[in-house]
Amino acid sequence: MLYQEAVDYIQNLEKFGSVYGLDTVRLLLKRLGNPENKFKVIHIAGTNGKGSTSCFISGILIKSGYKVGAFNSPSVFGYNERYLLDGKPIDDVSVAKYISTVAKERDKMIAEGLNAPTAFEVEFAVAALFFADNQCDFAVLECGLGGRLDATNAIARKELAIITSISYDHTAILGNTLSEIAGEKAAIVKYCPLVTYKQCDEVMNVFSKVDDLRICPQAKSLSSGKNGQVFDYKGKVYSIRQLGAYQLQNCSLAIESAEILMQKGYDKITYESIYQGVAQAQWKGRLQLVSKGNKTFLLDGAHNPDGARVLAEELKRTFPEKKCFVFGAFADKDVDGVLSHIGSLADEFIAIKPPSKRGLDESITLSKCLRYCSASISCKDMNEAIEAAYSSSCELIVVCGSLSILDSALTEIEKLK
Repeated sequence: MLYQEAVDYIQNLEKFGSVYGLDTVRLLLKRLGNPENKFKVIHIAGTNGKGSTSCFISGILIKSGYKVGAFNSPSVFGYNERYLLDGKPIDDVSVAKYISTVAKERDKMIAEGLNAPTAFEVEFAVAALFFADNQCDFAVLECGLGGRLDATNAIARKELAIITSISYDHTAILGNTLSEIAGEKAAIVKYCPLVTYKQCDEVMNVFSKVDDLRICPQAKSLSSGKNGQVFDYKGKVYSIRQLGAYQLQNCSLAIESAEILMQKGYDKITYESIYQGVAQAQWKGRLQLVSKGNKTFLLDGAHNPDGARVLAEELKRTFPEKKCFVFGAFADKDVDGVLSHIGSLADEFIAIKPPSKRGLDESITLSKCLRYCSASISCKDMNEAIEAAYSSSCELIVVCGSLSILDSALTEIEKLK
């Protein structure tokens, strides 16, 4: 396969959906030589914050002199960013090479009458091969969905498990209560400590059953603004570029994890490398600011009520200016729950349909936005939406509702004159 053929192959597999379970992916990995056993694993689950936490802990390990792979999903600004090596996306030639390798093994499994690996299982196998061949010391793996039956949980032993915030999402699969969802996430803990922060009692009652539970103390904010934040964690001062009070929690998880690794004997990690690692970490699509002319665009992947809540908190805290929202969401998400947090902050709404068969039609989205803001319109595509937002009287343009719309939004922003 060539690069585009490989990406098209994955996208075609995605049409068949997901099958949750570990038997098929374990067999696939075994047939590939169990590449997942050739590096140390840090496993991250949670409803929100997985990507940012992965970015922080990866940054610390890279600054400490380790070779680090990171597997993240979904990608936002390009397919290759699902597979990172020392913070940089995989190259096109390697994408084609590794997807071709795994695809051939998948075809053999089908020919033998075995279950066919799903798109996500293929991608996880690609990540494992890529990290093993590049002799990574660590791989930071982000769960695709849940934890217990997620393909990434095929890993037998881990150095650390990290669980970020738990809230309601994918309830048809993970459960209708926070304790059920937390139980699915906690199943990633395998012969290793679990690092988290104090959450609601329903969640903590589940986590308290873990043998080696490490709860991060609360970080203390010292200053915050559009250029980043400074905070105190356990008597040491750190600075990060990311906006949002919740990023102090995500960063604390990474710092606490680094301290545990230091205790385990990973002596290349120092407090100086921790400081530098979090200070230089960047994660696109989460409260990401882009300036264009006299306008500021804020791109955020808030796609569930909890994500929308923290977005709303940061908008109230840092952005007093008039706001125009470019909003598009998937039909299977709690769109009303998302709008309940951000709706009252909008001076204008522009509704669009995300570029996916899961996308909610812009006419339906518009009807929901009109409940909060009379100055709401719909647009047929992102080009029209960004042009309309740019010509509005609002100084801040917030693009949110689904990660899938951020790439096209950034493309259209860059075209503006």
